Amino acid sequence: MEIPEGTLSKIAYLLIFLVWLIGAALTGVGAYLYLETVEIGECINDELAPLMIVLVAIGGVLLITAFLGLCGVCKKKSVLLSGFLAASIIVLLAQFAAVVIMFIFESSVHYYMRDGMSHSLLFYGKGGDNAKFTDSWDYVQENHKCCGQYGWADYTTPNASNWFSTKFGHLPDSCCKTKKEKCGENVVDKKDQKKAPKDMYLEGCYDIVEDYVKQWMTIAGSGALVFMFIQVMSVFLNISLQRRYREHEDYQLQSKKVKQVKDAQLPENQKPAV
Repeated sequence: MEIPEGTLSKIAYLLIFLVWLIGAALTGVGAYLYLETVEIGECINDELAPLMIVLVAIGGVLLITAFLGLCGVCKKKSVLLSGFLAASIIVLLAQFAAVVIMFIFESSVHYYMRDGMSHSLLFYGKGGDNAKFTDSWDYVQENHKCCGQYGWADYTTPNASNWFSTKFGHLPDSCCKTKKEKCGENVVDKKDQKKAPKDMYLEGCYDIVEDYVKQWMTIAGSGALVFMFIQVMSVFLNISLQRRYREHEDYQLQSKKVKQVKDAQLPENQKPAV
């Protein structure tokens, strides 16, 4: 049993509107994650930022193509729906590639993070071009309530950080549970360096940030798969609707041509006024 065109149009309109909402969601989430990766990128690794830009780009294209589809349904124009369908298929392929890359990256994120954090921590506390590492580490430690890569003791280990040679006995202010200026000074017992300092974050940032990154990548990847399913439904439904609009347009065009032929065969005095 064939679905009436009116009902099909309403369902198609709803699905395209959902695609538009998906585009808005991808743009918003991608922008948030991009800003987050910019903040923590110098600390862990900046490989994530380009992937977030791709998410924002896909979301933006979906917003435009969905608007095109909505116009096509409202105006019953097959050409607008054709543009929507073509763009949707291209976007679906791009989304699929992005999701595959995301899940591959998620499975190996610990390699990127381990090397990135070890490298950036060596430059913590240095100025000039290396100040970006300090800023990124401060952001991570303060917002994720952690200290060092594997723990606060990283700042008392000669080979783990430049901090040891310049500020031994101190910890960064961003490691303080209650942050205030110079709150990390002289908190390490120089005679017993293994003794945990008071009122400081003691847990390392590596596991915390790794779980945080993996969680967001899982959410983004799983959400993208759900979004793709809705988009595929929208594509198949609109293929049927586009075909009906095209048949209707062809019928109207053919009827117009037949009328023109009939009008041309009429005597001059019977022809309709132009």
